[in-house]
Amino acid sequence: MDGGSGGAGVVSADPAFSKEGPDHGWSQTNVTLDPKTLACQGAAPNPNRGVTDTSIKIGGLASLTSPAGAVFGDIDAGAKARFARANAEGGVAGRQIDFVGVRDDGSDAARDGQQASVLVQQEQVFAVAPVAVSAPNFLDTFCKQVVPFVGWGTNTAFCGNAIGFGITGCQTPAPKAQRTVSTGPPIAVAKLLPAGAAKTIAVVGNDVEAARQGNITIGQGFESAGFKVVYQKSPVPLSGLTDPTPIVSAIMTADGGKPPAAVFTVLQFADSVKMVSALKAAGYKGILITPIYDPRLAGVAELDDTYAIVGWQPGISTDVPAIAQMVKDLAAYAPGVALSTPVMAGYWSADLVISALRKVGRNLTVDSFLKVLNDNFTNYVPGALPETRWPLNHIAPSPCGTLAHLKDKTWTAPPETCGVITPAP
Repeated sequence: MDGGSGGAGVVSADPAFSKEGPDHGWSQTNVTLDPKTLACQGAAPNPNRGVTDTSIKIGGLASLTSPAGAVFGDIDAGAKARFARANAEGGVAGRQIDFVGVRDDGSDAARDGQQASVLVQQEQVFAVAPVAVSAPNFLDTFCKQVVPFVGWGTNTAFCGNAIGFGITGCQTPAPKAQRTVSTGPPIAVAKLLPAGAAKTIAVVGNDVEAARQGNITIGQGFESAGFKVVYQKSPVPLSGLTDPTPIVSAIMTADGGKPPAAVFTVLQFADSVKMVSALKAAGYKGILITPIYDPRLAGVAELDDTYAIVGWQPGISTDVPAIAQMVKDLAAYAPGVALSTPVMAGYWSADLVISALRKVGRNLTVDSFLKVLNDNFTNYVPGALPETRWPLNHIAPSPCGTLAHLKDKTWTAPPETCGVITPAP
């Protein structure tokens, strides 16, 4: 969708889509998958790639930097910490994990493909984790060589194939794929609205494929939860937002001449700060949402009283045993690293890999690994990372998350909950 329809109103939604549930056991309403339809199938050309009697070689690929600054910085630290604990505990099925680090594509599409080739052809990695990039160009190499990859699934390359596993599923289904949406975060936003308020939202993003497709998916999720999307565009270049004025003007009148009840900025950190600041300066009084949770943002005045949608429980929730363990691991193996969203994405990516390796056991090849993952494998870390189901989540996001709130220099976040996965409207 290039833009919203405008005007106030109510979107018809199934009442069942507005109910919150636990972070596992969620409903996949009328959504099925024929695994044979997934791309990148078949036997690996080199099924023993990266595997020896004593080690498993794994490397990562991420947009650590971009022309506008850091993007997924420190994601490597999260993965390093989780792999390091696994090794300290004796490895997995008698093998140590040889983590060769994360390669930076600089948010450049051409470099993304080049770095993928280096990981496979030169490094000869068994699998790639974590993966968190702006462009999907790496997929061609990984598909041809049948390279499993695990990461933050905010990229179309995590969708519609049998080798990509997002820690919260496929967040940006390709336009021609079976369309599914999740209703978890929209339900949480709806609860913040005053009684009787119109459920309207604006979604603004970066002008890159992942963000454009993400905006569509996000909009459909909110529509399924009863919202009307009155602005839905991706006008912000990856090089950075220079003048937010025209975008702010359009948003402030998007709902039939009025501002919407909520605004979701699917932007990089610096751009989100600029957009939020400009909206506040223009007198916006509604709910401001970003995808950026980071404890270091507590002192950023411009972000006070904003919300962050997080697909898993933030690191502040140390009453959850798994999160307390994550904090302990980072202190031991990546001291000084803040528990940002990218760090946690790296950690949970590594954790998913370890869980799958344990289930495969000693008889490890690329083919046996993928067979286990795509045969009704479930990944779930109670209270920390919501359930994903494979192969279903190759075409759908996990319908779960929490809405973290930054107020008076303090982050808070309720326990994560789930909605449902349903066919897109």
